[in-house]
Order: sequence, then structure tokens, then C-alpha cells
Amino acid sequence: MVRYTAGNDHGAAVLSRAGYEMDAGDGPVVGRPTGDGPDLFRTDRPVVVEALAPENVDAKTLVPQFANALAGEQNVLFVVPDESKLGVALGILDRPYCVAAETDTRCRTFYNGPDRVPLANGRYALAQADEYVWRELDPDESELDGRTGSDRKEVVLTGDGETVALFTDVDGLSCPTPDAFPFSYGRGHDKQFHVHDRDGREVGRFTSIQAMRKHGYEPVPMPLVPEHLFERGSLAGSWAVVVEDSFRVHTGDGTHAV
Repeated sequence: MVRYTAGNDHGAAVLSRAGYEMDAGDGPVVGRPTGDGPDLFRTDRPVVVEALAPENVDAKTLVPQFANALAGEQNVLFVVPDESKLGVALGILDRPYCVAAETDTRCRTFYNGPDRVPLANGRYALAQADEYVWRELDPDESELDGRTGSDRKEVVLTGDGETVALFTDVDGLSCPTPDAFPFSYGRGHDKQFHVHDRDGREVGRFTSIQAMRKHGYEPVPMPLVPEHLFERGSLAGSWAVVVEDSFRVHTGDGTHAV
């Protein structure tokens, strides 16, 4: 038997009180619906429990775990340690659903993910900035010349408020060329990290990522784009959050006491 954390144990207790039958044995804590109890989710899929440590209640952890659950045809119950982390989790998962912000014209600002941006040549995107923001542009903000007849939104990466990279739409992030970014980096046969500019010239060589950062270079994070992460299921009705030691379950459809 796996000794689950207190968060996983509490998640199992919540689901049991809500009428779910809990799977026994090793592996993740999973509850299977029996038709009894309140409807916490919009579908009757199994529910996996994800207990989060305080330092992991952020978009880099929540959004990929949510995507993994839906990819496995499961709903997910997140267990967070306290009320302050509940607010953080709800802010990420609830409207506008796994994006940092959305304008009235449906232009989104994306969360930065845990992964780097891989390039077509096997290297990784790099720039010189401390804070990166990925967002979609309104048509009147277009920065690309001659763009007409498309309802796809351009995507811009800013670093410390300055434009770093620009793409015609989010799909341009699937395999960008090295010249899409100011710099790129990769590990060479000498085990060092080699930095090149967008023209392919080597401009630096470092023994570690930390050393590279000390010289002002920061790897570019891949944004968390919902349509790239979620392939099936409704984002609105597939998640729930509960605080440890509480039996009030928060969902996109409201709060339920179990």
C-alpha cells in the first residue's frame, strides 16, 4: 500500500463523502462515480486527486496536471493547503480558464509554462530579459506588415516590456526557426552551453545555465496555450478544488458541501 500524503487522504475522504468509490492499491488516488451524492463535475468520468504542496500551487503545475487528467479521460480534484492557495488555484482554473487574462476582444495573455521553447534546429530560444509575457494582439495592434483577411491573432513575446518575438498565431510556436528569437542555446559536445545570435554566430559559451544567466541570458518559457494542451473534455466542468480539512468543494459551477 502507498502511504498517501495528508492532501491525498483528504481528497479521498471528500470523494467518498460525495458518493465516489475509491480505488484501492498503489498509484494515484482515483474515485469512480456511483451515481450517489452531489454532482461535482459535468461528466461521470473517474476523478483523480492531485494534492499540491504550497510551492506548487501555480499555473506551471496546475495547468499541465489538469491537461494530463483530461488526456486520461479523468476529472481532477485539486487539494490545496489553505484558503490563500485556494484563491490562487481558482484564479487559474476558473474563467477565463487556464489563461492569465482575456480582453473584451478575446485576446489572451498566457501563463508561462515549465518548459522551454524548442527550435527547429534542436536548440532552445533565448533572450536577454528578466520577465517574459506571451499575449495575443488585437488587430489594431498588428506588428506584421501586409497581414489581411485572417481572424487568427498574432502572438507577441515581450521581455521587460520590449518586443522579443512575434508570430502570426499560436500555431507558430510549434517549431519556430532559430531566427524567430534574438538568441538560442544548446549543449555542445564539450558539455558547455553555446549561445548563438539569430544569424547563427556564436556569442557566448558557458559551463551552466546559471553562468549563462549571470551574463544576462534567460531561456524563453513556452506559454501554456489551452488549445495545445487540452484535447478533450470541458475545462469548465472537469475540475474541482478543496482545502485540506474542509469539505466545501469549489468548482466552475459553484461551491458544494459534501
